[in-house]
Amino acid sequence: MPHIRTPFLRGKKVVLRAAENSDTPDLTRWMNDPDIYSQLHVFKALRDSDTQTAVDNISRSENRQAFSICLHDGELIGAIWLNEINWVHRNAMTAAFIGSAMHRGKGYGVDAKMLLCYHCFCTLNLHKLISNAHVENVASLRYNAKCGYKEECRRREHHFRAGKFIDFVETGLLRSEWLPIWEKYRADDPDIRVPEPK
Repeated sequence: MPHIRTPFLRGKKVVLRAAENSDTPDLTRWMNDPDIYSQLHVFKALRDSDTQTAVDNISRSENRQAFSICLHDGELIGAIWLNEINWVHRNAMTAAFIGSAMHRGKGYGVDAKMLLCYHCFCTLNLHKLISNAHVENVASLRYNAKCGYKEECRRREHHFRAGKFIDFVETGLLRSEWLPIWEKYRADDPDIRVPEPK
């Protein structure tokens, strides 16, 4: 049974918590999986020390944040993060992955993204989130759409993947668009654990 660390946010299916040093081997293994690194635009093999350095750098950054995605029993299943947080324009880039194939397609990504959106819009006071994916990353585009993201831009033949150039899709989500989706999403689950106004 995995050790259950204190979660930062608890959703219907997953929790978001700070990344720990003990997460590094799993994160490195997943990031070296072709199914994952080809979606995240990683172009070289990673060592545990590379992953740990990246996590440490994010934890010290004022413009980036990262969380481990875990099941309620504490099992680590992926990672989700914010890049390029702009505190003037109140926007940021989001990215995520679910590590093993057995955990994909079960709604864990949607739950994790909804929690991240909550954190961004209701804690960090951001106004807009942006997510990018190449056109063949159907799973990413689909789960972002479930969270309210809308296509804003398509860059033709913008990314090189598996020997060919493919289109790149940029999607965006405004706080005003997300709030009704969040209220509906959380309405049937009283166990969602997030800070509430007093």
